[in-house]
Amino acid sequence: MNLNQADLKSIFKKKILSKRINNICINSKEAKKNSIFIAIKGKRTDGHLYANEALKKGCNIAIVKKNFKVKKKYKNKIHKVYSTLNFLIKIAKYQRTKSSGIFIGITGSFGKTTLKFMLSFFLSKYKKTFSSPRSFNNHFGLPLSLSNTPRNSKYNIFEIGMSNKGEINKLSKILKPNISVITNIGPAHLQNLKSLQNICLAKAEIMNHMKANEVIFLNANDEYFNTLKNLAENKNLKIITFGYSKKCNVQLVKIKKEINKLYLFIKIFKTTYKIETNTINKNFIDNFLITCAISSHLGLNLTKIIKYAKKFPTPSGRGNIVIKKFNNKKIKIIDESYNANPVSMRNAIENFSYSKTKKIKKIAIIGDMLELGSHSKFYHEQLAGIIKKSNIDYVYFVGKEVLNTYRKLRNTEKFRIYEDVQQFKEFFLEIINEKSIFLIKGSNGVGLYKLLDKF
Repeated sequence: MNLNQADLKSIFKKKILSKRINNICINSKEAKKNSIFIAIKGKRTDGHLYANEALKKGCNIAIVKKNFKVKKKYKNKIHKVYSTLNFLIKIAKYQRTKSSGIFIGITGSFGKTTLKFMLSFFLSKYKKTFSSPRSFNNHFGLPLSLSNTPRNSKYNIFEIGMSNKGEINKLSKILKPNISVITNIGPAHLQNLKSLQNICLAKAEIMNHMKANEVIFLNANDEYFNTLKNLAENKNLKIITFGYSKKCNVQLVKIKKEINKLYLFIKIFKTTYKIETNTINKNFIDNFLITCAISSHLGLNLTKIIKYAKKFPTPSGRGNIVIKKFNNKKIKIIDESYNANPVSMRNAIENFSYSKTKKIKKIAIIGDMLELGSHSKFYHEQLAGIIKKSNIDYVYFVGKEVLNTYRKLRNTEKFRIYEDVQQFKEFFLEIINEKSIFLIKGSNGVGLYKLLDKF
């Protein structure tokens, strides 16, 4: 991004000494010359505690609350407002109006971050592309990312998250996506939203600030497809579908396995393409279908998509394969420690079960699926049936909610349960074996990612 003096005057409604700004930050560690630091109060800390540090590191302007006391030497670099978050949103909206690029908004119950990375990976092969870093998808993450969007970026990709009704509506009002994707509707955030129908309606809020004839991509195989389709039609949006049925605009026709090679046959509107990949993981396929659909809609030649399909790097914590060394042994781990809900958990276990291994034990470390509210016991008990059908050799549970899963399985010796990651760590070091492959899957709050830090 690049704000010149005219931009700054429009935003601040007064002349600012800085000639240009090329970075907006809310973390004082990222403060530097030609940057604006915005002091945001979050759940864990208050950015005002670090405003002086940001100024000391050279940032040009610090945005703070009206009652904030600053050192005298920084007086000329302080801009006081009633709400620092609203000021961040103001900058985001300004940046949005100044960009002529295409803005893509992604929401859904799972797969948002991986899809964002995948779209960014492939679209960047054609034109300058920008995407929000990490999972910046909430009330301050999205406007922060939008504020830093380069004006010369052709494709701009953002994920929009939520935990309550109305949150996606507010964020989509800021983003105003030209293209939107709803990946799926699943049992995530049930604790707050109570039902899948409510989750569906909350995700549909992404359409609220789209113009007529702009495009929404919908999963034709999703249980709530017809509900979303009707809502989109009522808003006069163009609908493009992806999935596994013949009625889809973009359809997975078949998977073909050859010696040391995997192929996807994908029908994109009327043309079927044979595409070599490194995986037939369902999460990858779903996101790849969307990527092909969007790329085709944008009028891109799909030869680059086909060429780079094998080279997509799975984001950390979302099914990427990690090779760690321990006592001169190479340990292979499938890292799905970033998040978990009933659908993504099923997919992870089934993918792990289907994977072919020769004389290597499959060991799954399963953590709680959080934010399921009163439905938690049901979904954790349901998980037991999925595990029973798998060919995983050993399953170790970590957490409190997975006790409901363990109780359905404890008749055999292949299952154990641990209260938390700290309790499990020592046992984990005992079972590490280069003749085993591990799956680590659980909600981020469980902290299973800490196991990887032991190496």
